Amino acid sequence: MAKRKDIFPSKFLKANDLAGKPLVLEIVRSPTETLGSGADAEQKTVLYFRGSTKPLPLNMVNWDSVAAIAGDDTDDWRGHRIELYPTTTTLRGSTVDCIRIRPPRQTERPQPQGKSPGLANADMDDDIPF
Repeated sequence: MAKRKDIFPSKFLKANDLAGKPLVLEIVRSPTETLGSGADAEQKTVLYFRGSTKPLPLNMVNWDSVAAIAGDDTDDWRGHRIELYPTTTTLRGSTVDCIRIRPPRQTERPQPQGKSPGLANADMDDDIPF
């Protein structure tokens, strides 16, 4: 049985494209584009990402989130990594799925085996003359 999203795929990234999981992406460009037509036309910043991911038009909340990570000049956003994550919001009295943006979560670097982080300088007593 076909689903609506299969018959009418969106050219833009939607919350269900994330399959319930966060996704870290690198911005390659962020132009302002006219979306819609006629009286419904709007100017929006659209994020394009490295790889084959669909672009993401930004609403004000997400624009502010990217600006907090990469600065408020969209010309400087290229090369910045952001994390998209699915969540919900209230729209016209209904709860709907949405995408939000945050800085990528930092992963801890693994410590070399046999070394304790507190003893990083403990073996600095070798016989190298200075």
